[in-house]
Formats: sequence, C-alpha cells, structure tokens
Amino acid sequence: MIDYRLLASIAAAIAAPALLARAWRLPPWASGMGFVDFATVPALMGTLVGRTVALTLDDPGSLRRVADFFVVRSGVEFWPGAAGAAAVVAYRAWRARDPCLARLAEIIPLAMVGYATFEASCLLRDGCLGPFTSFGLRPAGMTVRMFPVALVMAAAVAVAAAGVRRLEARGTGPLTVVLVSVFAVAVVRSVGSTWLPRIGDGLTRAHRTSIVVAITAAVSLIAALTRAAGRAKVAS
Repeated sequence: MIDYRLLASIAAAIAAPALLARAWRLPPWASGMGFVDFATVPALMGTLVGRTVALTLDDPGSLRRVADFFVVRSGVEFWPGAAGAAAVVAYRAWRARDPCLARLAEIIPLAMVGYATFEASCLLRDGCLGPFTSFGLRPAGMTVRMFPVALVMAAAVAVAAAGVRRLEARGTGPLTVVLVSVFAVAVVRSVGSTWLPRIGDGLTRAHRTSIVVAITAAVSLIAALTRAAGRAKVAS
C-alpha cells in the first residue's frame, strides 16, 4: 500500500527549498527544477543509508526482506542519512572539480529548509506528537491533545537556515557555515527529542546521537575559528 501522506511530506520537503532557491539567487544547479534534479539523488542516498543503519541496529534480519526495508516509517537514522546525502554532494563537487566544502555550504541552508518543511508536514501525516496539553493539537487516533513539538522544531530550523544563509552570503568560510548548520540542527533535535514520546525514561538513540553530533560540531567549530584567528594574526 502506498503511503500517500509520507509521499506528500517528501514532495513538500523538496518543493519548499526549490522555490526558495530562486529568491536566494543561487547558481543554476541549485535553483528551481535544477535544485529538484540536484537534490533527488542525495535524498535517495540519504534515505537508503539511514534506513540501512536503522535496520542494522534494530533488526539485521530485516535487511534480507525487501518489503521491510522500504517501510521507512518504521525508522530512518537521521545523522547517518544526512552524512550519506552530504557524501553524494561532495562527490559530485569533486567530479565537477569544485570545492566540496563550498558546494556543501551553498546547499546546506536549502537542506535545512527541506528538513524544517518535513518536520512541519507532520500535519499531513499522523499528527504532531509531544507532551499532553489542553491547548495543543489532537493527532490522528488520539483522544487527547498534544503540544506540536515538531512545529516548533521546524520553525527553529527555518530560522537557523536563514541565519546560515546570511553567513554564507557574507562570505563566511564554508567550513564554518557547515559546522554552524550541523550544530544548529543537532541542538534543535536534541532539545526537541526531550519532549517527544518515548518508551522508558532514558534517552533514545536518536536523542543521544544528536547530543554527540552537537558536541562534536561545537568543538570542531571552536577549533576552526581558533585556527582562523591564529592565521589572521600571523598574516597581520
């Protein structure tokens, strides 16, 4: 059975950054239908990698069952998937003899917009989950209201994407742009995961992974900025 709601969410996650790319006046490969063509393969690779990692960790036997493999609603590891998509973008840049980090810095704000759109499209799927409240939304199949955590996460990532785009437009180094982006998304996912439903009182694997990524990105960013400051001091 085709999951039309999930397909609608994916379509929205691609269409939103494709439309926004025109306003940002990005290169032809990253605007309009050019962005759709450019983003399709990385998105598919990211989903493939994320799904493979999820099944490997949860149920390795499912890797031999094609039907189970393509039930993506049952779990896709976000950060391995993001790494897989980034690897495709970097490889394409290398093939085109373009700087890999520069290409990633150009595309990453649009990727963040796509992710924010996907989070917001919980409204198209089964509803937006969160802690029980008296003023929230009522997800499909629920008799109580929940605070829509995913909508807040989507708004936070969208604001971060605008800030990252401003950094990139001002000529900030591509490594800094990429690390700031990763840190921002990791922090949003870490904080948001605190309020999402889970089994037990411990942190989920996705929550722990986002915390590790946030710390790693922060340390790497500090090191990169310190190194850049040292080089500027020597040059002066």
